[in-house]
Amino acid sequence: MKVNCLISLIICVFIVTSCAENNDNSAIKYEDIGVRPNNNANIDREPLDTAQSIDTTFNTTNLGIEVSKVIEVTTNEFLDRFENKKDVKRLIITPNDSTYFKSWTFEDSTETFNAFYNLLDIFSNNRVSENLYWDDFTNSTYHLLFVSENQIHWILSNKNQDKLVWEAYLKSEFQIPLYSFILEKKRNQSIKWLEDNIFRKNAFKVLNSDL
Repeated sequence: MKVNCLISLIICVFIVTSCAENNDNSAIKYEDIGVRPNNNANIDREPLDTAQSIDTTFNTTNLGIEVSKVIEVTTNEFLDRFENKKDVKRLIITPNDSTYFKSWTFEDSTETFNAFYNLLDIFSNNRVSENLYWDDFTNSTYHLLFVSENQIHWILSNKNQDKLVWEAYLKSEFQIPLYSFILEKKRNQSIKWLEDNIFRKNAFKVLNSDL
């Protein structure tokens, strides 16, 4: 009887330990990167989070849209896990919708691309190493990313945005002459990898049009 009890106890300990290990090693999913349902489910309405405060210092002079107010966002998310020199996260509210603008500045290109590739791994279910210009991620949120040598700028909304407006804003505010990567994902569409078209002003070349 004592032997049977001892065996049962060992089996129970093994099962509990295995479950704990499985939970610790569970992969990060898209839902864990900071695009949380409580923040983005109703992105076209003002958030009710009392921890967020109105920011009157954020410069929107060169942003070609009518801005009603800007709210500071303090919630940590996936890219905050990577050491950076500065981050800016704001919810820009207009008369028609609202858009998240998020920006991270890193020490150098190594740290920038490390954070960017880790973010892509989540969007692509860890398939970036197979094909950088994958495009089969689809959801109902608009995403626009500009990645330079030491900065990542991320625009999110529940409505499609004009990427030329945001590109002009970034160039005026951050004086970035060249981007290493530009991604746009319109609502319920796949991702497009873009680059500035040097032959046509205010135009982009689609890099994954043949994929």
